[in-house]
Amino acid sequence: MGEIAFKGHVKGSSVVILGDDANKLWSSGYYGELKDDCLILASFEALYLVERGRLIVHDDGKRLSFQDLLNHFLKEDPDIWIRYLIYSDLRRRGYVVKSGFGGKISFRVYRRGAVVGKEPAKYLVYGSVEGKPIELTSLSEMVREARSARKDLILAIVDRQGEVTYYDVTQVNL
Repeated sequence: MGEIAFKGHVKGSSVVILGDDANKLWSSGYYGELKDDCLILASFEALYLVERGRLIVHDDGKRLSFQDLLNHFLKEDPDIWIRYLIYSDLRRRGYVVKSGFGGKISFRVYRRGAVVGKEPAKYLVYGSVEGKPIELTSLSEMVREARSARKDLILAIVDRQGEVTYYDVTQVNL
């Protein structure tokens, strides 16, 4: 017997799940942000769960396919596909992944087996597309931010085939 498909509905650039389903889904992999009996999934989390058959999303009573949901989120976030590819890759590798903070950091990533809420994220991940330049001053600022937060900075670069390569950045000398 397969896993339960949870039900949610679109609300702007996220998906909301209510009631017992909210608690069950959060407990099964620390997806989203849980507030009372309401789970708010980021767009990339919702896409990942729909793709895996773990989530059914409705908008105005209509069930959305993966492509429908992607098209909806693309209106809000033109970089959603890149963010989804990186998120999906990290999740498949066994990491718990949460939204980043600030404009530059895409994700906070917890070590494998981490208990979210009991320990901090280990990595800050900055995602980009192969061939898109990253200014050294910007990279240096991200390294400083990661070091001050006692986290490792990881660059996640998506190539033309949708493959993700990770680079550990420890220091930038200008």
